[in-house]
Amino acid sequence: MTPINHVVIVGGGTAGWLTAGLLAAQHSMPDANGTSLRVTVIESDAIHPIGVGEGTWPTMRNTLHRIGISESELIKQAHATYKQASKFQQWHSNETTNAYYHPFSAPQGSASADITPYWLVSEGEDSHYANAVCFQPTLCEQGLAPKVSALSNQGFSANYGYHLDAGKFIELLKCHCINTLGVSHIKDTVTHVNKNDEGITSLVTSSNGEVCGELFVDCTGFNGLLIEKTLGVGLKDASDILFADTALVSQREYASANQPIACHTLSTAQEAGWIWDIGLQHRRGTGYVFASQYQEKSSAEATFSRYLKQTGESENAEFSFREIKFKTGYRNEFWHKNCVAIGLSSGFLEPLEASSLMLIEQSATQLCEQLPGYTEQMSHVANKFNQSLTYKWERTIEFLKLHYVLSKRTDPFWLDNRKACSIPSRLSELMDVWKYRPILDSDFEHTNEVFSAQSYRYILYGMSRYSDLNQYVRTMKLNQFAQKQFELNNTLIAQLTSKLPSHRGLIESVLSSQQR
Repeated sequence: MTPINHVVIVGGGTAGWLTAGLLAAQHSMPDANGTSLRVTVIESDAIHPIGVGEGTWPTMRNTLHRIGISESELIKQAHATYKQASKFQQWHSNETTNAYYHPFSAPQGSASADITPYWLVSEGEDSHYANAVCFQPTLCEQGLAPKVSALSNQGFSANYGYHLDAGKFIELLKCHCINTLGVSHIKDTVTHVNKNDEGITSLVTSSNGEVCGELFVDCTGFNGLLIEKTLGVGLKDASDILFADTALVSQREYASANQPIACHTLSTAQEAGWIWDIGLQHRRGTGYVFASQYQEKSSAEATFSRYLKQTGESENAEFSFREIKFKTGYRNEFWHKNCVAIGLSSGFLEPLEASSLMLIEQSATQLCEQLPGYTEQMSHVANKFNQSLTYKWERTIEFLKLHYVLSKRTDPFWLDNRKACSIPSRLSELMDVWKYRPILDSDFEHTNEVFSAQSYRYILYGMSRYSDLNQYVRTMKLNQFAQKQFELNNTLIAQLTSKLPSHRGLIESVLSSQQR
């Protein structure tokens, strides 16, 4: 039996350092032979991370806790802010007033029952689903923080993740991994990969010679140095479902130092895609994700420039955008022989719903939890890993597609997104069922789906009063309970809006508490 004592990660970035941190933190205790897992990150100065993944899920709170990074460190070192939701503007129609929320907090009463059907049959046409069943959209609209205090022992009122400066976040992870968790860091370029029938045997670097290990993690981004160029594992193309292939990126300074900070990701639909707008402490992170077959780059730049001027930039401002080209798809195998691909090397989807960082978290966490003790176990663990990650990628693609298929926009890009040939069969079948009843947890195969039935409801009923309940209404026996939940939601809105601080106010409280 050959023990796995050394994991070599090629590539830094968020994927590399987050994986290194989780591995080192979870496997740092010595085994029966007094040996603990060695984790090495090989990172080249010549290759820079893309660095646009600036939104996280609430799961990041637990991930950072496992690594040993506190929330206050994150806010101070990575310029982080709180994220409570995603707001989708002009996705259903191009009217400026058209918008809906996907909040992180669950609908009121959902631990006991789903009140969605009672909203569908009783609320007026102008009622917004998320506002009726959850207090969080109101907090976002009013720019309020998700909790009262910055104290570490203070509970939170609303579920939240983070917005963060990707470059600063990588530096925070790197310093913590090296200085606190004992991760080895080699700043060098891999010039050659040695392999045999079992997989990769060692890496040859330009200045540090040969680096051996039992397991290798490919975090080399779109390059796919190990998983694709060495082991030949290809991508499963998903561009026939999600059409975007280009992003224009720009970081914008606030007009004033005390400008309110949005506590939700704003996603605004455009003629051939959508623009993200993320509020950090000192700036906004913005980007236009679009499909080049529907809009040329010069036209896309004009669209993006127009948006920036409409959201605070001077009419005379001139913009310079960084262009990122990408191919939508995911690996046929994420774990092949003794190599695991995590991050952009495993595939890429447009960054809607913070899906990129979520999939990095999911992959790295599963690797840490299922890391085999011996190489002889690796093929069995790899099979389970591949099945699980393939399922998660496919479900993520379907959920992102849902945002497009209910739109009433008439641009060619949006019309083509509604064609049956571009909609995954599983999603199409579910939507046929949902026409006549609400979405149920039992509609999904697993209890720990990456996107729950609650998330589907927020998108589906945010876009449309989709379900015809003429037959389903005979099963509805909880009207009194549902009405109580609607009233309780209104009560919570009144209570929380009266006591929660502003988002910027809480961030400044965190910063000042660290300085004392």
